[in-house]
Amino acid sequence: MDIHSETPKFRINDISLGPFERRALPWMARRLPPWVMPDHLTVVAQAAAVFIALSYWLTQFDLNWLWAANIGFIIHWWGDSLDGTLARVRHIERNRYGFFVDHYSDTLAVFIICFGMGLSPILDMRIALLIIIAYYGMMTLVNLVSMCRGVFKISFGGIGPTEIRLIIIIANTTVLFQGNPSYAVFGQPLTLFSIMGFVLAVGIGIFFLVFGEIERRKLSALDPTPQRSAESVPGAPSEIGAVNLK
Repeated sequence: MDIHSETPKFRINDISLGPFERRALPWMARRLPPWVMPDHLTVVAQAAAVFIALSYWLTQFDLNWLWAANIGFIIHWWGDSLDGTLARVRHIERNRYGFFVDHYSDTLAVFIICFGMGLSPILDMRIALLIIIAYYGMMTLVNLVSMCRGVFKISFGGIGPTEIRLIIIIANTTVLFQGNPSYAVFGQPLTLFSIMGFVLAVGIGIFFLVFGEIERRKLSALDPTPQRSAESVPGAPSEIGAVNLK
């Protein structure tokens, strides 16, 4: 694939909530007013990311702001998932532009949300940064696969961005009702959210290593080592040299 002129030809999104999204998203896209464009939905998603981060920061004054963060995640899902669907439903796809904007906005949103979590009393900033690093690693892997195999894979083991948002919403609600409990882990006090965040970061890191190796083997089979001829081997006698030796 020429990465300078093409975008991935195949999009793999085998998430657990895929059947729901494949029905709900086109249904919503067809009912949006004509003046709403995909870029508007992308802006809504970015605004929701800022709102989520602000809500997490405000939990230092009242944990009830986690309800606002949950609403923000729903709005972020709506805008982030619907922008591309709207373009496909209206047949106004801009493949290269859309691919760039999608990854660029996701990069910003993940940093904004995780940094906002780190500023809150529910998640240790060190773990928040670890989540950012792990997510960026997976994003790098996705982009490498897109460039090398023409496949845009955004789900791994049935888990994609939608499932991660749902897990965070459940975690927010759990922390809210339990009053942000803290536990001693190897002598280090960690909140419940920090423990779950650490498990998430480690899980993403494992996925990165496992699927990275799977993709390496696929590419090795697709692009095998070429067989070298005798003329190309250093020090091997050429046909002319062989004649001169007689």
